[in-house]
Amino acid sequence: LGDHHGRRKIMALSLIGVAASLVEIFVKSSAISTLFTALSNTNVLLTIPAFLVGIFRYTTLNVLIQYASVRFGISIATGAMFYTETALVNIFLFLFAVPTLTIYVRKRYGVQPQRIDLFLVRSSVLLMCCGSLGIGLAWSGILLPPAVLVFAAGFGSRVSALSLVSYWISDDSKATIYAAIIVLESLGHSIGDPSMQQILAASLRLSPFWQALPFFVASGLYFLAVISTTFVRINSS
Repeated sequence: LGDHHGRRKIMALSLIGVAASLVEIFVKSSAISTLFTALSNTNVLLTIPAFLVGIFRYTTLNVLIQYASVRFGISIATGAMFYTETALVNIFLFLFAVPTLTIYVRKRYGVQPQRIDLFLVRSSVLLMCCGSLGIGLAWSGILLPPAVLVFAAGFGSRVSALSLVSYWISDDSKATIYAAIIVLESLGHSIGDPSMQQILAASLRLSPFWQALPFFVASGLYFLAVISTTFVRINSS
C-alpha cells in the first residue's frame, strides 16, 4: 500500500482512523452531555468571548511588527522587541503585582476569589481593547511602545477566564470543558490568524490612517468581550 499510494496518504488514513476512534469514545462517553450541561450556565456562555478574543493576542503582535515596518519604517528586528516588552510586562504583573494585590484585597476586604477573577477578566479585555485602539491611532512610532504596554497588560485574560469558569462547573467536568476550550481556541486560530493577515494585506493599499485597520478590528472584537463579561454575575453565596 505504501509503495502504491505513498507513505503520506497511508499516514493520513491512519490519522483519520485515530481521529474517528477518539470521536467514537467522545460520543459514547458522557462528554457530550457534560459539555451541554456546562454551556447551559449563562455565565459560562458569557465568558466564552474572552477565550475567543484571547487568541488574537500574539496575532496582533505579529501584525504589529509588519505594520510598524511599513507605516513607520521600523525594522523587523527592532519590531521584535515588542515581544520582549510584552514578556517583561507579563513577568512583572503576574509574578509580583497581581499576586500581591490579590492577597492584599482578599485579606483586607474579604473579597471572594471569583470576584477577583471576574475583575481580572474584565480589566484584561478592556486593556487589550484600549491597547489595540492606541496602536491603531498612533501617528508616530514613538507612541507604539506605550500602546503595546497597555495591550500587553491584558494578556492574563485567558488564565483568569479559566479560573473563573472553574467555579461554575463540577470537578468531574473540568477536563472535558478545558479540552473543549482548547479545541475552540484552535479553531479560532485557524480562522483568526489568516483573517488578520488578509485584513493587513488589504489595508496596506489604503491611506496611512486606514493601514491600522487590523488593530481597529481587534479593538472592536475585544470590546465585544468587554460587553459580554459585563453581564457576568457572581452569586454572593
